[in-house]
Amino acid sequence: MKSKNSKLVPLDYLLVPTGWDEQRKKRAEEEKKIRKIKKILTLNGCDSEEDILELGKKLKGKEKIGIVTFPLHYLEYKEIIAKAQKTGKFPKGIIIENIKTEQTFKQTLYGILGLIEERLDKEVNYVKDEHESPFRKKLKKFFKRILG
Repeated sequence: MKSKNSKLVPLDYLLVPTGWDEQRKKRAEEEKKIRKIKKILTLNGCDSEEDILELGKKLKGKEKIGIVTFPLHYLEYKEIIAKAQKTGKFPKGIIIENIKTEQTFKQTLYGILGLIEERLDKEVNYVKDEHESPFRKKLKKFFKRILG
């Protein structure tokens, strides 16, 4: 979190992904106290790609958004946004910022796996449109169950 003395840029949107809800909601409340925020949105897609695809439909371009999540998950969002922008599924000119939460060991593992998955994926799709091998689906399900 930035100190209260530093100049904080107002945000058009503060985005709060689902999962690790208590941690993220607490951090969002802290941010609301120190910065002007026009609107808070909960991202509740089936996965991070769906979060970005749905968000892309709401944005026009040039907005400033803060994403309340741990650092590795934020990097995953950045990768997804870059891929979605290349295909016109997310507007360009968006300024994004990580409103950092603490990153636990479990979240570090989750974040690494998410980044690996995004680097293997060539496209940004809705879950229903994914064309994954049965092995990859089982592997993802296994890790999600372990990391909860």
